[in-house]
Amino acid sequence: MKTTNAGWLISLTKISFATAVLLAVAKLAFAAEHKQARVTEKFNDVRLLSPHVQPRPAVVNDNVHEGTAVRTGTESRAELTFIDQTIARLGANTVFNVGGAGRTYDLSSGAILMYAPNSAGAVKVNTPVATAAVTGFTAMVDAGRYTKLIILEGDADIWLNKHSGEHKHMHSGQLISIPPGATKLPPVWDVDICKLISNGRLITGFTKKLPSWNLILAECERQHEEQPGTNRVDPTNIDALDQSENARPTPPPAPTRTPGGGRRN
Repeated sequence: MKTTNAGWLISLTKISFATAVLLAVAKLAFAAEHKQARVTEKFNDVRLLSPHVQPRPAVVNDNVHEGTAVRTGTESRAELTFIDQTIARLGANTVFNVGGAGRTYDLSSGAILMYAPNSAGAVKVNTPVATAAVTGFTAMVDAGRYTKLIILEGDADIWLNKHSGEHKHMHSGQLISIPPGATKLPPVWDVDICKLISNGRLITGFTKKLPSWNLILAECERQHEEQPGTNRVDPTNIDALDQSENARPTPPPAPTRTPGGGRRN
């Protein structure tokens, strides 16, 4: 009887171990699958950068696997759709990497718009300066000279990579613009969502509307109906904001006089 019990316990242990291995493999396969994307739109010069392989032009329906980066050229755009229905839209001169642990994406340079449904779970976007973590959102991230995050709908947390204690929570209709070398996060601004969706290329420059389009419109309408406590930032003039963010406004140039004695501004 003892031998029979020992054999049964050994068999049960083997079954439990095999089950654990299968679950671990399935979990890894599930995570890898959700990091795979498909090129759903492209305009002009879009290339796939895979390790140990020469860059090649991307075409619609190309699969983009974990560890592959997508690079866009001047006047170029691309849209990637992941299996979990997360969408990444890349602007011109952008390098976006779908590698990294979990649902973490790397934006080396350029600008992206990302949409993620609530079912996708937490998503992180790394830039050289800061990291944003969001769940169920539509947001724009710019990794230019200034690092910018705009929340079109949803909520996000952002912190500096080298000063992780510098953290802010953001919600729909907010923008942050972080200067290079920042040791503290600057104030969060209210951004004009209506202006952004009327001429933002990452929104209007693609054939299909975002799945969150109605939520973004609702945010635009909410802003239109509310009396803002402060002036909203015009998203089409963000570079000007960057230049004056931590400085006094530059006085206008003094008028010059024309030869006829009049003034020319």
